Amino acid sequence: MKKKTIIGLIVSLFLLGFSSMHYSTVKAESVTQAGYYAEVTADPASLYSSTGSNLEESLPYRSTWKIGKILDETDGTELFRVGSDEYLSSRESFLYQKRPEVIEVSDSSGEVPVFDYNLKESSEVALKSNTYWYSDTVIYSSSGMPFARVATNEYVPFYEVTSESFTQVF
Repeated sequence: MKKKTIIGLIVSLFLLGFSSMHYSTVKAESVTQAGYYAEVTADPASLYSSTGSNLEESLPYRSTWKIGKILDETDGTELFRVGSDEYLSSRESFLYQKRPEVIEVSDSSGEVPVFDYNLKESSEVALKSNTYWYSDTVIYSSSGMPFARVATNEYVPFYEVTSESFTQVF
């Protein structure tokens, strides 16, 4: 009888401990927080301090950097922090988020437009409507519209995406 009482007491204390745990909610990550990356588009790209002065250092073309903070400049550009006080300009790079998924694209015209990382529409490439594509990253327009990458430097706007199936990140 004592074993059952002791086991019951232990189970009760265990359950009481779980029921009194505090839970916190987590906000969705925004484009101005950590978890985003920048790809260098200049050859090479200059680095700047948080005050905007040129550090006379550079980053190689097509290199990728994890972003810790974003500063807005008065001229409308952004500075992406890649070091303790080292920033990459949005004029020489673009911001993206890793987001692996399979998307279906569709447009009433039968062809879905494709854009480059500067969000300029391609006159040479379009995707057939009602087709599926693997996408690994998302970039954002200045208005916040996401664009999914479907090939190297080829992006489709999310208003053309009709379904998404997320895949696991390894």
